[in-house]
Amino acid sequence: MATKGGPAMTQEYPLLNNAVADPQSGEQQGQVRVLVALGINPYSARLLQTAARLAGSLNGELLALHIAPPGNATSLYAANLQRHVDLAHELGAQVETVEGKDIAVALVNHAQRRRVTHLVLGQSDVSRWREVTRGTVINRIQRLVLQSGGGIDLYIVTASSRF
Repeated sequence: MATKGGPAMTQEYPLLNNAVADPQSGEQQGQVRVLVALGINPYSARLLQTAARLAGSLNGELLALHIAPPGNATSLYAANLQRHVDLAHELGAQVETVEGKDIAVALVNHAQRRRVTHLVLGQSDVSRWREVTRGTVINRIQRLVLQSGGGIDLYIVTASSRF
């Protein structure tokens, strides 16, 4: 199948269709896995759609992860999350939730366990002052990925990105 203005997917990316099963885990080695961080804000829907397009263009698997804060969620929180979980399922994602206080650590640990190749994150609206003085979750994720040897491509989608 040829892409618009480009070669066939199997010609352009010949290894994408040659995944081999890992005898221990049963997972496909060499398979493209796109993980998207799933939140409760309205921007999460756009982020999910962007990740789904990336996974589709790479002939990969779409995974969505929600990192739940410890404690009980409010009904508004649960309703907003459920809308995004439903959308993720509609887009063909495998959805998982883990509890964690540290979003960056939980996300990177999950990505490594699932052998994720691409991680899609949403850029939050953080003031420059806060970014300089306290850093951002994205900065921490980038550091953790690099400290662990890399192997995961990071995609940062800004709130103003168009698709």
